Amino acid sequence: MLFVSLIPMQNNVNYAAFRRFFLFLLQWVLPVVIIWLVIRTLQQKQQDLGSVWEAIQVAFTGQNGWWLGLTILLTALNWSIEAWKWQVLARKLESLSFYTALRGVLAGQSLGFISQANVGDLTGKMGFLQAKNRLNSIGAFLLGSTLQFLVTLFAGTLAYTYFLYRMPEHPGVGHFIALGLLWLTTLLTVYVLSLKHKAAPTLERISWLASSARFFRVLETYSSGDVRFLVFLASFRFLTYSIQFLLVLYGFGVSLPVLDQLTVVWLLFLTKSVIPAFSFLSDLGIRTFSTLYFFSFYRVDPALVTSASLTIWLLNILLPVLVGIVFVAQLRYLKNQPA
Repeated sequence: MLFVSLIPMQNNVNYAAFRRFFLFLLQWVLPVVIIWLVIRTLQQKQQDLGSVWEAIQVAFTGQNGWWLGLTILLTALNWSIEAWKWQVLARKLESLSFYTALRGVLAGQSLGFISQANVGDLTGKMGFLQAKNRLNSIGAFLLGSTLQFLVTLFAGTLAYTYFLYRMPEHPGVGHFIALGLLWLTTLLTVYVLSLKHKAAPTLERISWLASSARFFRVLETYSSGDVRFLVFLASFRFLTYSIQFLLVLYGFGVSLPVLDQLTVVWLLFLTKSVIPAFSFLSDLGIRTFSTLYFFSFYRVDPALVTSASLTIWLLNILLPVLVGIVFVAQLRYLKNQPA
């Protein structure tokens, strides 16, 4: 009898020890790992970042130096819109303050530095919800991500259509196949979103997926008006970092018609959305390669567009990662508080 009574006690001790260890990792080890990876990333791009810093100094001290301050303000606006979007999405499960939603978004950015970006994003956003709602928020997260992807896909496909129209040489058949696939993917994405209310019932009819149906039950609670508003927020955010990129190109003295610049920027965003990035370092590589490739069709100094691309990465990705480290330690996993 004594042995039996000690089993639950032993389980409680093991759980408490595991929780303390997990919180120690979140509060101390994980931030150190993130900072180390940031330093390692910067070291691997040392030469390019040196050129970026020189270009920033030249641009900032010139007549157009105001662009840098405005770009930083747009960085704050960008992530504020994402926090607003998450606040709206999570509202079907629980009420979140804007500050709490923002903490989750920035913590997700930091966690994405040591994981595949979407996994880190989801982990950070769920980390500030009540324990009972965390897994149930997966459907809300996927809806928000899919809507943001749809906006990027639609804009990028429009840009690709215009890009092929403007190409000086007749584009090969491969370009038209890719364009057709992009338009088809756009339509399929819209169609899948129209069936969001059927996601949970469909999963329930599949025996080995039935247990995960509850994660998508929240999708049934979003009305058409909710989705339209979320599309507006996703479009607002997309427009914000599009303008941000245009400002950086302007600050670095890239002289191209605005429509051509916007075309290349949207193609860059499309490439980043379609090609998976398994780390922030690979995201930087995709970003730099795409920028060089699409701008190679125009008479632009490669050093300028590379510097512009890396500057956007520093301001729009790396800066939120560093800020988000503060909030990683505040994640509520394995804590006793309900929220």
